[in-house]
Amino acid sequence: MRPPAGVSFRVIHPEPFDFRRIYPLDPEITCVAQFPSWDPARKLKGQLSVSPSVRNLQIKKSPGAFEVYWTLPWKRALTLPLLLKNFTELKRQIKSGLKAYRSDDSWVLGGSGEREYKWARKTQVMGILNVTPDSFSDGGFFMDPSRAAERALQMQTEGADWIDVGGESTRPGARGISPSGEKKRILPVLRACAKLLRVPLSVDTYKSEVARAAVGEGAQMINDIGALGMDREMGKTLARLKVPVILMHMRGKPGTMQKNPVYRDVVGDLTVFFRERIAYALGCGILENRILIDPGFGFGKTPWHNLELTRRLWEFKILGRPIVMGVSRKSTLGFLLGGAPSGERNEATGAAVAASVLKGADWVRVHDVKAAVRVVKIADAIRYDRGLTKP
Repeated sequence: MRPPAGVSFRVIHPEPFDFRRIYPLDPEITCVAQFPSWDPARKLKGQLSVSPSVRNLQIKKSPGAFEVYWTLPWKRALTLPLLLKNFTELKRQIKSGLKAYRSDDSWVLGGSGEREYKWARKTQVMGILNVTPDSFSDGGFFMDPSRAAERALQMQTEGADWIDVGGESTRPGARGISPSGEKKRILPVLRACAKLLRVPLSVDTYKSEVARAAVGEGAQMINDIGALGMDREMGKTLARLKVPVILMHMRGKPGTMQKNPVYRDVVGDLTVFFRERIAYALGCGILENRILIDPGFGFGKTPWHNLELTRRLWEFKILGRPIVMGVSRKSTLGFLLGGAPSGERNEATGAAVAASVLKGADWVRVHDVKAAVRVVKIADAIRYDRGLTKP
């Protein structure tokens, strides 16, 4: 999928957290604009070449794309759109992207009605509550509504900011179930949880019928692994429901997603994907402040892709939306541990959560909330300079 006008802008150096530390020195930034064809890339290079501030200007060709790279001082970057003619979409992406790049990680997420969810310089922890018989980590444990509600209450006590209820397994190779079957699993759980919890509930579904029913029972967000692309009614449905949505990237479907996943550049490709999906969501009537993005760690990606996504997670900051990461007990962690089963990946999950936070995650989805809250507290202290008084 391509973003509007076939261009995708990114900042690839430095990381925004390093940038903030050296900002008084007017650091240089390195940018890239990706095009699907040669001609606009050539024209952009020509327009940039007239500026004496632009250095290291070059075009690189890769399968299916032409990329223009350049470096310039930050203060010059802010006036960069003035150099560009006939690049309306690129100028828009540069203006919004550079603003997001320098954001202070304060967020206001629009909810239903007049409700807003606000947080600043603190990673949100979302507890995973699977009410399925076949999820890879905790399948079958919380099928009973009362037992599920007790687990949700426990996660709230342990410090969860949100709880995400899932009624269909999306592990690699999983087979789907009908909307009625999914509702049968999750609606009693939502009713039971609504009586006990003060933290908001999300529902992990890609089906519009399930989303409508879930919101009707108190769910306050939808976590869509299909990024509104697996049910043609989902976008319009969520616009009418006026609840936030997590747009997740997945290559293919759960049953096929791990069959030879290939990317030109996994971060660059996903940036293009998210630009298209955000534009689609906006076109459906979903407000921008109700959109979050999730690169889909483990969904149609090799272990190498997953590590590359984590390492370069900060590059998605250019999109200006909160970033969600779900690394908990994933098979990549088991692979790195020499084949450890899901129940023996807790320390690895902690390491991956810490890395995700330090690389830009705004939310983390986890099974073990108590451990994750502790990990996040330390990672936030390092990332945001929280919890200590400077000498």
